[in-house]
Amino acid sequence: MIRTLLVDDEKPARERLRQMLASFEDVEVIAEAVDGEEAIEKSATFSPDLVFLDIQMPGRNGVDVAASLSAPRPHVIFCTAFDQYAIEAFDVHAVDYLLKPVNRGRLARAVSRVRESLNRMAVMDRDLQSAGEVQARLFPQTLPAVTGLDYRVFSRPARTVNGDYYDFLPLKDGKLAIALGDVSGKGIPAGLLMASLQGRLQSHAPLRGDLVAALVADLNRLMSASTDSKSYITFFYAVYDWMKRSLTYVNAGHNPPLLFRADSNEPVRLSTGGMVVGLFPEAEYSQETIELRESDVLLCYTDGISEAVNLDAEEFAEARLSAVVRGNRDKSASGILDALLSELSGFSEGTTQQDDQTALIAKVLT
Repeated sequence: MIRTLLVDDEKPARERLRQMLASFEDVEVIAEAVDGEEAIEKSATFSPDLVFLDIQMPGRNGVDVAASLSAPRPHVIFCTAFDQYAIEAFDVHAVDYLLKPVNRGRLARAVSRVRESLNRMAVMDRDLQSAGEVQARLFPQTLPAVTGLDYRVFSRPARTVNGDYYDFLPLKDGKLAIALGDVSGKGIPAGLLMASLQGRLQSHAPLRGDLVAALVADLNRLMSASTDSKSYITFFYAVYDWMKRSLTYVNAGHNPPLLFRADSNEPVRLSTGGMVVGLFPEAEYSQETIELRESDVLLCYTDGISEAVNLDAEEFAEARLSAVVRGNRDKSASGILDALLSELSGFSEGTTQQDDQTALIAKVLT
């Protein structure tokens, strides 16, 4: 059904339009409004698919109302006795502009355009949902068991398809490769770029082993050759060696992961590496190896976590991330991650998630 809101300050006009719409089996009038303020309020309350909107009304006029409708934005068809507002109407993306008295044929064609648009949107939504389900299966379904390491990960897309990337790859001698990335943009284009990075990483990582700088250089060269000049990936890649209890890493323009030592309140920021992946094919990278100690905690995250905002537009920020980990580092990796997500949820309550969010907690065991 096409759920419809009628907006007109004249009751006879609303009644006539309602009667005409009754002949369409797939159109349902769910509400009416008599002025601009009520139209905005009822649109937010009922989330209609379609709004029939008069232009000259008490208070806010129809063009202003159309420009102010909140997401998800309904289709708008103007019904007015005045023809001089047509250009302004289409500037606010009106589907059609009908002059009163409304002609049944013109009304039918306008509704048909809305119907076709809604059908296209439904197909796109189904395709997007399918893409999200396919992508979810690309992420690790289980976490490889690694001697001496307790780790957990959380990832939530802002849209159906995730532009964040994480992976855990078992390497020879019981080592574990840890990857975390953030693809520029959102939605399907970011998801496709993420899948491309994943495929290349999984094929090259076993060949490079501890040569993590060389691996990232390989990935950068390959991604640069197949992406446009505006696409890139911030990327953190590390190999955990349980026998040496060490972490060898490269940070390619990503938010520096934070390593919390058991005997210090100030985390070590893992920033050694180079520029983001995918922009310049000849970029060079350096790697660093850090000795790990019992009870050390590693936090890796994407900027969807640190840049999440509250209702006052204040960012969650690295300092708050650090405080949560410090205050809970005696817990397991799962406990620390749960505490972080609880703090993030309370902080951003009442807001809409604007970016993909991923966080990884790893704790060194005895």
